[in-house]
Amino acid sequence: MGPQRMPVAVMDHFYRGGAAIAALRGGPARSERSPEEWLASATPRFGAAPEGLSRMADGTLLRDAIAADPRGWLGHTHLERYGPQPELLAKLLHAGERLPVHLHPDRSFAGRHLSCGHGKTEAWVVLDAHDDTTVHLGFSVPVDREELAELVERQDTEGLLSRMHEVPLRRGDTVLVPAGVPHALGAGAFVLEVQEPTDFSILLDWRDYALDGPREGHLGLGFDVALEAVRRTPLSAAEVGALRMPAALSAEPARSPRPLLVPEAAPFFRADLLRAPEEQAVDVPGGFGVLVVLDGIGHLAAADGGAHELARGDVLALPHSAGPLRLSGTATAVLCRPPEHPAPAPEGPS
Repeated sequence: MGPQRMPVAVMDHFYRGGAAIAALRGGPARSERSPEEWLASATPRFGAAPEGLSRMADGTLLRDAIAADPRGWLGHTHLERYGPQPELLAKLLHAGERLPVHLHPDRSFAGRHLSCGHGKTEAWVVLDAHDDTTVHLGFSVPVDREELAELVERQDTEGLLSRMHEVPLRRGDTVLVPAGVPHALGAGAFVLEVQEPTDFSILLDWRDYALDGPREGHLGLGFDVALEAVRRTPLSAAEVGALRMPAALSAEPARSPRPLLVPEAAPFFRADLLRAPEEQAVDVPGGFGVLVVLDGIGHLAAADGGAHELARGDVLALPHSAGPLRLSGTATAVLCRPPEHPAPAPEGPS
């Protein structure tokens, strides 16, 4: 089984955006509220399955294809460590407006309250951003439980944002967002998002969005329980800085993949830059992955002689059985992969 080219999948959402995705991926017309595309996804939207699940070129759900041949798609070692699912979700996200202040539960909370072994640590590879685009990331001051509950009940957006770090986003940066940390991606951000394979979000802010926050904002748990997932202790400026890799996408061409994320991401997922030196090739490791071509044209060759021509905007699901591959040409691509190491132990209480 070789690499599988994934068709464009349009998804509507509650917030505006998506023009940058359309420019990269093409495909059918989109509304102004099509700010996300889930790539080679075996993860459904929370409470809305089968929405979010990706289809292959023949119409088969990727999730079903993996279930029919888990060893071919994922490999023996992956199956032993994680079971028959990819342990990964990748998305394109283009924010036409600031996203609400929200957070994602960690594995400990998800295990206790959502009967799930995954939380939702995530990371962004910033493909583009306006000059004034920022992200609000983590509290900068202590916020006690009663204060947070009052801010959410009053929908005091300004109060929430004023208690958070505001960090500039630049094209080529990468940012790790640990589970539990409140955040709000700013208008103009176009990112490739890599994350744990869930769709768990807890909203702190919904006042200006097409959302029923009191009903949709707490994962069906009620806010008394949901707010337990929030990291209320502040992050220092140094801790925020340690989550970023500035200009990671600007790395020089190399024969091997270049890690794009800080090392703390590795137990959850990986993202590597593939950019071949002139008239050479970059080695693409075997194993399940999602390959996203950001620019240029390229040639993806397998050891058995199979080959795929690639161009800007292509997305391929790479099965384990395809084995190691080689990418040549002018293409710049990101390879999103599951964690290499054994699954981390559950985090402590938030």
